[in-house]
Amino acid sequence: ESRSANVRMATRLIARIPAVVAAWHRIRTDRDPLPPDDSLPHAANFLWQLFGEKPDEATAKDLDCCLILHADHTFNASTFACREVCSTRAHMYAAVAAGIAALSGSLHGGANARVMAMLLALEHVADIEKWVKDQIDAGERIMGMGHAVYKTMDPRAKYLKSMATRLGRDKGMEKWDRLSKTIEEVAMAEFDRRGKSEIRPNVDFYSAPVYHMMGIPRDLFTPIFAISRVSGWCSHIIEEKFGEAQGKPMLYRPQAEYVGNYCGLMGCEYEPLDRRKDEAE
Repeated sequence: ESRSANVRMATRLIARIPAVVAAWHRIRTDRDPLPPDDSLPHAANFLWQLFGEKPDEATAKDLDCCLILHADHTFNASTFACREVCSTRAHMYAAVAAGIAALSGSLHGGANARVMAMLLALEHVADIEKWVKDQIDAGERIMGMGHAVYKTMDPRAKYLKSMATRLGRDKGMEKWDRLSKTIEEVAMAEFDRRGKSEIRPNVDFYSAPVYHMMGIPRDLFTPIFAISRVSGWCSHIIEEKFGEAQGKPMLYRPQAEYVGNYCGLMGCEYEPLDRRKDEAE
């Protein structure tokens, strides 16, 4: 449990999670898993193990940029889960498992997959403006719009937006770039009109078409998030385990305040359970 041992564990996790994701995808599509190619960089090697073909340099660089953009983002739900678990002196692998578990919740994981589902559903819809207005009128979300922290456009989305434009042009898939931009423009105008100018595209809005144009299956979008975020998780875990931010390791123990009916320190009277049941009925 030394710091150097944890760094080695982190390095193994960063290397092996992509291999596991790629192997699982190949097995489910009746293909044999591929060994890593030590001549390839991290992102390029994942694409090789996933598809069985060495990617072109531009696509590999784009995925590398995507992994960097998603690598860390302060105390998001999965990172907090990692830090909370490792604060108990749990093993790094247990803490990372907690982070992965947090991604199973729809409020943290799967957002860009839902963006892509939206784009696919709108592929042949002629009146995008009407669809957007109807969604907002019905109280439904425009997937990929809005962020818990940012009240302006997510700075990561700016890079992904330009990446989507270039990928669309290079791969002959401009329709996904055009559709995304149309939804963005119409939605922002509509939100502005309704006094909600803080709702802007987040990182998921343009990562969806980017991954789709790379040929990555939609149900791998969240595993790819884990491939990226594991480096951030491990960094947070090491910082937490060895007290590098607060001087010494400390157990996370939030204080809770009871807000139910309370009769006071000395005013409580015992009431038999059967009587409580009768009164409840």
